Amino acid sequence: MNKTMSPEEIAAQSGNLIDEIIRMSDFSFERLPMLDIIGERLADTLSVLMPDLTGVICEASLKQLDYLPMAQAMDGLNMPALLGVVAAQNLDGELLIAMDATFALTAIELMLGGTAKGEMQRQSEEFTAIERGFGHKLADVIAGELQRGLAMVGDVHLEMDRIETDPDSATVTQPANLCVRMRLTVVLAGRTGSVDVIIPYDALEPIRPKLGKIHFGEPSEDGNPWKDQLSGQIERSTIELEAVLTNIGVPIQSIMDWKPGDTLNLWIEEDHAATVVCAETEMFKAVMGKRNNGNTAIRIVKQIEQEEETENGRDPY
Repeated sequence: MNKTMSPEEIAAQSGNLIDEIIRMSDFSFERLPMLDIIGERLADTLSVLMPDLTGVICEASLKQLDYLPMAQAMDGLNMPALLGVVAAQNLDGELLIAMDATFALTAIELMLGGTAKGEMQRQSEEFTAIERGFGHKLADVIAGELQRGLAMVGDVHLEMDRIETDPDSATVTQPANLCVRMRLTVVLAGRTGSVDVIIPYDALEPIRPKLGKIHFGEPSEDGNPWKDQLSGQIERSTIELEAVLTNIGVPIQSIMDWKPGDTLNLWIEEDHAATVVCAETEMFKAVMGKRNNGNTAIRIVKQIEQEEETENGRDPY
């Protein structure tokens, strides 16, 4: 339902808008479109990396990217929060990674082997030394992925400096200086938290020209970080393998007549090779055997070469 505002409310809202326009006109800056891409990729990589740390599915997304004074960015933090101050080589200043209590404490609980259920119940707004230690690790992971994103536009090295809980101790530039704030929404174990990445605009001066245009990176000596990330995830994935001794045809009537104790002849010798199958595709030939502990095992003896696919049953050449 639409709300009808009084003349006083309209005047107050218009006054706030005018004040905002005047305030932003005091800054001389250009929007940096590459930061939107870097923020989106940071959210995507967190969705992949957090399950490795916590063991549960994570959904992260870039909620907004703002240009605003440092004081306003700090006032907009979801407190209490763990504030990671990040040293940035090849940039002109430090960065701030702010993790609100919902995200940080849920992640810490899961990392310690707990199970996060329902709404978070917490009496104190203070963080223990153990929580700050794990917060340092979380912020270090986020800083590492942010570094990968910034590698598209320059050689930037980020290193966690310290964890703070007091906003006054975590300010990385003067309150009136312009900053870029990436706000990420992170859903972990059914709880929705936030991660703010605050970068002073002046700190981006060394790489600002490349941030000002759409640029998807250049080959470097370190290779493609996104390819390395994908390769790492594939290597950590698991698949199911089946060791098939043989396939035989049996009449349905015979199967219906089976009773406990009946013997089924497989028509194979003891040294018959098994076939290792993955996703209905034959991969290897293997021989059966036993290990010293008595467990049955197979030893791969031959790789099965797959025939080239044909189109409509005919060789395409």
